[in-house]
Amino acid sequence: MENPAFDFPATISNENGPTGEDGAGSSSASLAFPNNNRFRKISRDTVPHIDNYRTTTGNNSNEMSITRPTLRELYNPTEINAAAQRQESFEEASPDVVNQGNFTHHKFGWIEGVLIRNMMSIWGVMLFLRLSWVVGQAGIGETLVIIAISTFITLVTALSMSAISTNGEIGGGGTYFVISRILGPEFGGSIGIIFTIANILDCALNVVGFSQAVQDMMFEYGGVIIVDGATNDIRIIGTATLIFICSICGLGAKYETKMKDAMFIVMLISLSNFIVGSIMGPTSESEEARGFIGYSIDLLNENWGPSYTITGGQMQNFISVFSVYFPASIGILAGANVSGDLKNPNKAIPKGTILAIIICSISYAGVAIICAATVTRAATGIVEDLQNGTNLYCNETHSCNYGLYYDYQAMALVSAYAPLNYVGCFAATLSSALSDFFSCPALLEVIAADKLYPYWMIGFLGKGYGATKQPLRAYACTFILALAFVLIAELDMIALLISNFFLATFALMNFSTFHVSLIKPVGWRPTFKYYNTWLSLLTGILSIASMMLISIPIAMITIGVVIFFYFVVLYRSPEVNWGSSTQAQTYRIALNSIQQLVHIEEHAKNYRPQILVLTGLPNTRPALVDFAYLICKNNSLMICGHVVKERLTHETRSKLQNKAYRYLRFTKIKGYFSITDNTDLHTGVTAMLSLSGVGKVKPNILMMGYKNDWATCDRNSLEQYVLTIHTGFEMNVAVTILRLKEGLDCTEILADVDDMILKATNKKIKEKKDTPAGNAATVETTVEVIASTAAIIQSKIKSTKEGGVMTKNKKKDSEMEQNLAFRDTAGKPLPKSVLNNIIIFQRKQKKNTIDVWWLSDDGGLTLLLPVIINNRTNWAATKLRIFCTACGLNELEKNQRGMAILLSKFRIDYSDLVIITDADEAPKEKTKKWFDNILQPALQSGTNGPLLTKEELEAFQYKTDRHLRLRELLLDHSSDSNLVVMTLPITRKGDFSAPLYMAWLEALTANMPPFMLVRGNQTSVLTFYS
Repeated sequence: MENPAFDFPATISNENGPTGEDGAGSSSASLAFPNNNRFRKISRDTVPHIDNYRTTTGNNSNEMSITRPTLRELYNPTEINAAAQRQESFEEASPDVVNQGNFTHHKFGWIEGVLIRNMMSIWGVMLFLRLSWVVGQAGIGETLVIIAISTFITLVTALSMSAISTNGEIGGGGTYFVISRILGPEFGGSIGIIFTIANILDCALNVVGFSQAVQDMMFEYGGVIIVDGATNDIRIIGTATLIFICSICGLGAKYETKMKDAMFIVMLISLSNFIVGSIMGPTSESEEARGFIGYSIDLLNENWGPSYTITGGQMQNFISVFSVYFPASIGILAGANVSGDLKNPNKAIPKGTILAIIICSISYAGVAIICAATVTRAATGIVEDLQNGTNLYCNETHSCNYGLYYDYQAMALVSAYAPLNYVGCFAATLSSALSDFFSCPALLEVIAADKLYPYWMIGFLGKGYGATKQPLRAYACTFILALAFVLIAELDMIALLISNFFLATFALMNFSTFHVSLIKPVGWRPTFKYYNTWLSLLTGILSIASMMLISIPIAMITIGVVIFFYFVVLYRSPEVNWGSSTQAQTYRIALNSIQQLVHIEEHAKNYRPQILVLTGLPNTRPALVDFAYLICKNNSLMICGHVVKERLTHETRSKLQNKAYRYLRFTKIKGYFSITDNTDLHTGVTAMLSLSGVGKVKPNILMMGYKNDWATCDRNSLEQYVLTIHTGFEMNVAVTILRLKEGLDCTEILADVDDMILKATNKKIKEKKDTPAGNAATVETTVEVIASTAAIIQSKIKSTKEGGVMTKNKKKDSEMEQNLAFRDTAGKPLPKSVLNNIIIFQRKQKKNTIDVWWLSDDGGLTLLLPVIINNRTNWAATKLRIFCTACGLNELEKNQRGMAILLSKFRIDYSDLVIITDADEAPKEKTKKWFDNILQPALQSGTNGPLLTKEELEAFQYKTDRHLRLRELLLDHSSDSNLVVMTLPITRKGDFSAPLYMAWLEALTANMPPFMLVRGNQTSVLTFYS
């Protein structure tokens, strides 16, 4: 059926048939333009296709593909040219995208990429050099418990990771990518750094293990000693090994994986050699003297229970032995770390990881049982002692150097061919080290690409070099850190450090799954179903408890590092939108809270001024926005309202909203923006008051700017303004009007700040790309908001060079940047007097007064708002003065005493209480003459007759005199105040005309300091009850 939205001549074509050229494309009707090749094809109502759901600009964007037509293009035929241009730009950009993807990396399946990689990482140094020692200390019973606990933690973590990794496509970065996209950038960024350090530690651990094995083999088979036969030899061998590993990883994933495959075969042969040797039993008296006696039920019973000894000056226990063994389980994330190099990571990671854990746990348990059943705990290793039957008796005079306690090469002793065991140890350690080293630069590159941290801290490490864009800086950083840990040359100490870092990673991984499955956002639909919400939480708690049990100081350091990097990201607030579960939780909590508020009766103690302020676009009336925020900051809701007479398209509305929010963010104002179109002022405001907010979170105050041109403007405009005031009263909300001498509308004197914000943003991005790492710190901390803050930038650079630190008063710098952002329409700096009027409510106020003229009891809002303002830091130096009226001198003392008691009960601090007794006196002739001059424009005849008539003036002369007398009193008492707050006059609708009402307001506010007229909705907002 023909789409009626395209009601014009066009040729319908489908050039490639129902499926396109490749047989799998989307079928769509298209419009062909024979006279213009540029607009050759436009899609309409395309069938669902995967390309329409891909993002266009990477991980940090949620911008959808532009291949799908917009709703406006479908229903509005006038948009056809715009649609054609958009389609053409997409097609022209496609070759660039293709060119970027011409270089394809070698991808791996689940066996080669995950299963083998994980198994080789788990079969690491602990299997060959420490498992026998664990059995000797803990006995086979507790060893199996240690293996079971480690397997439980890693298996549940793998189930959690599998659930997350099957909930949509995952990119490079593995564990970091998964956690950051679930918990958000704060936790994701911090755990990304922690996990990188943990992998570097694991690499160092395996390099040290390899070096120790090489040292033992050199000494045993040749008696070779490089320096001292101890730690210095390990350092030398470790440094050379690390250089070799770095070189292999620099060649790329393909060569690294091929080497791992070869090592995997060697590893299987080595384990087979160990099993065969255990069955063969000891082949010489030397082996038997060293404690290898073959399978024995009695020996298995003897080695069943624990028998902890002092090792390295420390008395061992279950926890210390667990901390040494646990690094054997941490290799479960090796496959996930290279998720970017997997063909199908969603299927490969769950399958390969879980299977690797099961196989390796069984193999560890099997090796442990074999060691316990064939090797004694201690032996002298002397053949004569074997012949005398004393080789198993150890004391101070008869020392033992072999057996499960002392011989870290017990597996080599059991093996049929010992050198082959060394080769297997070399393969396991080198393979694990390769996996860890290879994953670290990839992690750093992804973290740097997300721009969560300052360029000088992490960002510079992500710079790529060459055709393959290798992150050489990340490789160098990984090498330096790994070398620093290798130089420790103590296997048990590195194992202690690494356990806490990986346990922290496992804890957050499990918490991620728990959190997202508990919140259950709509997008949570993992294809892997074999996970449990509460089991993930239990494992996360168990991981944290294990951290504390292993070493409280190291656990505190680990948690401290996580918190530090968490707050770095939180402070920077990077512009990323990953659809994290924390966003879903924020929405859920907000929704539940609003629903609860609906059923709670309002109470004066919990009253909050929630303001709908009619600013238009916020950047056109900055002082009005600042004043409203002065009341609402960290306290209540603020909505900037904009009423547009014309009908707006969706695109125009979106642009206006984005522009408004950019300004609010630029000025650090936490507010909202609402726009209504195709209506007049008072109808639009009625709609906003009715529809803005939800439940109890909705405006209860309507704030307006004073209409300075009321005497000369179009009569309909004036009527709309006054009707808007009445609209507030009709909607039972308070009404406030703010007036400044110079006016609030800065449209004609102020350049569009939004242009400067956008230019500064683009410039900032460009400078980040072009700036070398050496200047990164200065650029990152100075080019923040706008391009026109050159003076501040120069001063900051100067302070950085001279003192090495930035300006301490960041808040002051921020205010200066905002102030310098305001320029006149020619782009030049504003005169100081004009700028001061614009930022009047941002500045710290001098020690003066806020005068409150509480003339009518409106529920206390006239008094509450200035009290809130007075509590703000910039207004704390001002004092409150309260003005009230009394009916003659006879009531003066009574009214003053009663008002003082009331203010005391309200717990309001004030400097002076003034009772006005002559408010009903007639105004002076001078004041009347001034008022008559004001009214002259309104009395002159226009197209629709005069705005005011003399008859109306005479009818309400008594009210006019009252307002003129109040003006005289205001001039006498409040002409030098920082702010004047007065009860807004209210009259019945229709009693008198809009011009007369505005004339009264003019009489009260003309030529005065900042003046706010307030009228509450006659409901108490103050109470003296507890």
